[in-house]
Amino acid sequence: MKIRLVKGGVFPILENKEGEVDSQMLQTGFDVSGTIQGEGKLSGIPSLFIRLAGCNLRCSWKAFDGSLDFCDTPYSSHKLEDFDELDVEEIIAIVKRNLHGIRHIILSGGEPTLQNLGVTKLAQELKKLRLHITMETNGILFFPQLARYIDLFSISPKLRSSEPDKEKISKMDFPIEEVLVDQHKSIRKNLESIQKYINYCHTKDDYYGDHPKAELKRRSDKDFQLKFVISKANEDEEIKQEYLDQLGNWTPEDILLMPLGSSRNFLEKTSHMVAAMAVKNRWQYCPRIHIDLFDNTQYV
Repeated sequence: MKIRLVKGGVFPILENKEGEVDSQMLQTGFDVSGTIQGEGKLSGIPSLFIRLAGCNLRCSWKAFDGSLDFCDTPYSSHKLEDFDELDVEEIIAIVKRNLHGIRHIILSGGEPTLQNLGVTKLAQELKKLRLHITMETNGILFFPQLARYIDLFSISPKLRSSEPDKEKISKMDFPIEEVLVDQHKSIRKNLESIQKYINYCHTKDDYYGDHPKAELKRRSDKDFQLKFVISKANEDEEIKQEYLDQLGNWTPEDILLMPLGSSRNFLEKTSHMVAAMAVKNRWQYCPRIHIDLFDNTQYV
């Protein structure tokens, strides 16, 4: 079964699937495979990434000062010009060559759930290696057969500020098709799907109903985080009204606020505002350590 990845989609690695060493594949400046998870509850953990190609959203933002910022991985979403199609067995072979003690894998994108069947098979094989798997998702789609193999659901629901418009599109170096603009606006929020992810992290019988009032006990073997990109003041009110007031079985520790910014310079504009918002609401502030370390370099 083949999976579509961005070019060099298993990263950062030192050896290819044949065991050939190529330090040019690393791009981190380290002399070993792996990087750190830069965001969320597992920030700082040594990890390998598997980045899938293709996304069902076209995120673009305008910050509080009017400056624009776009998806920080355009090469996996709207600017998909080059990609690899690899068998699950090939991906597993690359992972095995480059673990060297790493125990955490991040399935990222793009949007992994768009390749549900292939990613399910991949996650199943990764679990045979006793690896911890984080899946980064926008939360629009939920598949229980995939969820059973995931340890941490990193869900990034999109706020209204993520919606593309004519002004934003005119400033892009790779414009978005109009049909995908309309699609983004209509599908970016799926509360039923998000609630299924949350509920899947409760009880031992793999309950994944979408009822927000179900009184469920938190599992110890699965976790989730709701990670919101913040671009301007007062978006905490949108988070509460449009999401949290309608969702159940979450705690303040599950809510992460991440400053908008795909570069160090942009993060300087938003980080203090977002940290203050997190403290005000008793939620978690989510730094972007990989940008601090590598700026906007691809594949790290």
